[in-house]
Amino acid sequence: MHNFPGQPGLLKITMAWSRLLLILLVCSAVLGACGPNPTASNQIVPTPSSNLKVSSALLGIFVAYETTSGSPDDKKTAALKYARDKHILNNKDEAVFDLEIDPADRQAAIEEKIKSMGGRVTNAADMEGEVHLQVNVPVEVFITYANNSNNFLSDIASFQGVKSVNLIPAFPKQEFRHFPDSPTALQQLAGQTKNEGVKMMGADKWQAAGFKGKGVKIGVIDGGFKYYKKFIGSTLPSNLVVKDIDAASGGSGVLEDDVHGTAVLEIVASLAPEAQLYAVAFNGNPIQLKQSLDYLVGQGVNIVSGSFGYHTYAGDGTSAVSRLIDTYRKKGILFLFSSGNEGDSHYTEFFNPDADGFHQFIPGVTRLLIATGSSSAFDTDLTLNWEQWGLSGKQVTDLDLFLLDRNDNVIESSEDSQSSRNPVEFIQTKLEPKKPYYVRIRQKGGASAPAKPFRLHLFSHDVPLQFSVPQMAIASPADSKSALAVGAIQWEVDRLAYYSSEGPALDGRFKPEIAAPAGVSSLAYAEEGQKAFDGTSASCPEAAGIAAILKGANPNLSTDDLEELLKQSVKDLDPGGPDYANGYGRLDIGQLNPSANIAPTGKAATVPNADMTNLQYPVLVLKYYPTPKVDSPSMPKAGPTPLPTRGTGLEDGATNDSKAGSSIPVNVPNPTPRPTATPSSKITAGVPPVASINFSDSFKDITTGLPNSGPTFYQNGTYHVKAAANQLAWGSYPNNIVSVSDFGAEMTVQGLTTKDALYGLIFWQQDAQNYYLLSVNGTGQYQISRFSGGQYQEIIEWSSPTGWKTNSANVLRLVASQGNLAVFFNDQAAKTGQATGQGAIGFAAGSYGPPAEAVFTNFRLTLSK
Repeated sequence: MHNFPGQPGLLKITMAWSRLLLILLVCSAVLGACGPNPTASNQIVPTPSSNLKVSSALLGIFVAYETTSGSPDDKKTAALKYARDKHILNNKDEAVFDLEIDPADRQAAIEEKIKSMGGRVTNAADMEGEVHLQVNVPVEVFITYANNSNNFLSDIASFQGVKSVNLIPAFPKQEFRHFPDSPTALQQLAGQTKNEGVKMMGADKWQAAGFKGKGVKIGVIDGGFKYYKKFIGSTLPSNLVVKDIDAASGGSGVLEDDVHGTAVLEIVASLAPEAQLYAVAFNGNPIQLKQSLDYLVGQGVNIVSGSFGYHTYAGDGTSAVSRLIDTYRKKGILFLFSSGNEGDSHYTEFFNPDADGFHQFIPGVTRLLIATGSSSAFDTDLTLNWEQWGLSGKQVTDLDLFLLDRNDNVIESSEDSQSSRNPVEFIQTKLEPKKPYYVRIRQKGGASAPAKPFRLHLFSHDVPLQFSVPQMAIASPADSKSALAVGAIQWEVDRLAYYSSEGPALDGRFKPEIAAPAGVSSLAYAEEGQKAFDGTSASCPEAAGIAAILKGANPNLSTDDLEELLKQSVKDLDPGGPDYANGYGRLDIGQLNPSANIAPTGKAATVPNADMTNLQYPVLVLKYYPTPKVDSPSMPKAGPTPLPTRGTGLEDGATNDSKAGSSIPVNVPNPTPRPTATPSSKITAGVPPVASINFSDSFKDITTGLPNSGPTFYQNGTYHVKAAANQLAWGSYPNNIVSVSDFGAEMTVQGLTTKDALYGLIFWQQDAQNYYLLSVNGTGQYQISRFSGGQYQEIIEWSSPTGWKTNSANVLRLVASQGNLAVFFNDQAAKTGQATGQGAIGFAAGSYGPPAEAVFTNFRLTLSK
């Protein structure tokens, strides 16, 4: 049995209370530095009430110092390393944290107290009724307190008027991949980045007509604009105005901390090159966000773009940071924020504890797997919040968040007390490459059961979760009632990017409102082993650029009019109108005639709120780690295996309907459900059952079960299959990972352009000599056949579909339902056939001539239960 901190009888007291206090709080949970929990004892030292106000992550600085053996310098080094890893330190080796105070008239006394202790208040702000202070304290002061058996944070927390002492998370950018952080990469980006969104959204048509955002002022708020000086006069305008809010308020400055903001600026400038841009750098603290907005109001900006988002708030528009946007919207500013990148890294369910208080992610499963395929250590964070906002004291269920290794040893934890803090737990950590980690959520021992069911939400940064739900994942302040949340569309296929957070907001409001392109190409990314600027970090400035073009065309547009015009200037990507994935649709002003009098035509369609009390979505299962051990390798890649027989007369694009298969209509489920604005799914009273479970693979992790050698391999979020001349090659998931009978499979395919090469989806595979194959050549002709006894039997003859896009990426879907097979190309139905079976599923490529290489992305699978 593995021990968890906080359970009765786990801690044996052998020292004086004053020295052990620092260790007892978070010892093995925060750092893992204490090793296994000590021998059980019935003696438990109570935690002082002041410490209940302090983030356990901040207390970890003291734990690192106290639990490190060696000299004082060794202890200090350990404390510094911990603080840097948690992004607690600034460039001056000052610990930076947030104080919330109540009542507000205690501010002066608290500031004086901090000064007398050796710290300083660098920022203060009333955040819509919540008074916050930013405090900077030299690490040396912390060490002095530790040497004197005192706790700096506990002393502050015990002072009258201090409500909570909080960690300031690292700047929460909504970038999907890490942007290249080198001058060489950025120089290449400056000269050669191509924003495909300009043409895709029709902005080139407006630019040609002379509308380039002239007269419009756009503010871009970000965590840094590294190397921006190198690009002024090329990809950035010569009149760019830059402001470092952190430096201006007495901090160490963050302007050069990150290149993320530089890339965001370039997207805006590519769309509205004549707009006046203001680049504002802040450290992620909402206090500095308010100061950034104050500065931009003083500059008279019309539009603000923010490619960042928090998940430490309620997500329903009621938080201080979201209400802050409501206030500033009244000053005539249009706000656009990234919706979030948690399409495959957000989990939500109603809290469902087992007998020991551990949440069951699905019935009977209390561990959730996470990991990264990165070749080096990987910084990430985990955020847990739950829908008990606005409650207080014992009304809030006290949950803790644990990160474990494969042996169930606690590596880190967040065990804040909810008796005086919001329903949030937060871990910043570094994951070692190619190792599995697990997450567990537990209700504190002895806590009373919740009075009524509530949802919890778990988010990770850039790391897929084993169990995920893309809906209800909108970040703050995109959840604000006065901001537009922008989703991401993968520009190559004009479909929602799998990572894009979906709505609704947690109060049922319609989110996101609009979507825009992401994944725009960049040679800088290629130099760093990546191909594109992905994420809603990219789509948000795309939308801001379009807004600037429209505002520049008609300066008389009010903020409300501009918002309505954006909602109307879209391409509906899913039939049926607005939905919680794409919003009203992907921005497209190419459908409009460039005009100086452009204006909205009435109001956009009214979208009713969802009933959040009765709303539940399916849980996706991402089976990433560990790779299951099987008696034999994954299905072998074929050597001399024959190809399906080519059709007659179809190679040049002719059609043949003589053996089109069954014409019986197929009732097919959509393998990637996109709820409309009025979802009908309901739950029963109490803790609801888990909904249908699906499978998804983004190919970001190299140990998802597919073979990764020779002609089949992972590469930067894609899966490649290379076929030698006149051969068929494939890679399949082992049967014990994915075995299908009725199913819906969807993936994006690219890389092939000729009739002599084919993509394949291999399914119902029993072994290397018995399987079914959907074959699609590079010009879109397709066939379904069964291979058995060394021969192919056609289920659907070679045919030519509508909907295929030559020399482009295509979305291919195959649905098997109740004995029927149906094929779709870019959502357009093709022919149907009849067959049944069961077995493994995988990806194939074939060549009738020269070697060919097929590339697969964004695989999603719906399994019938």
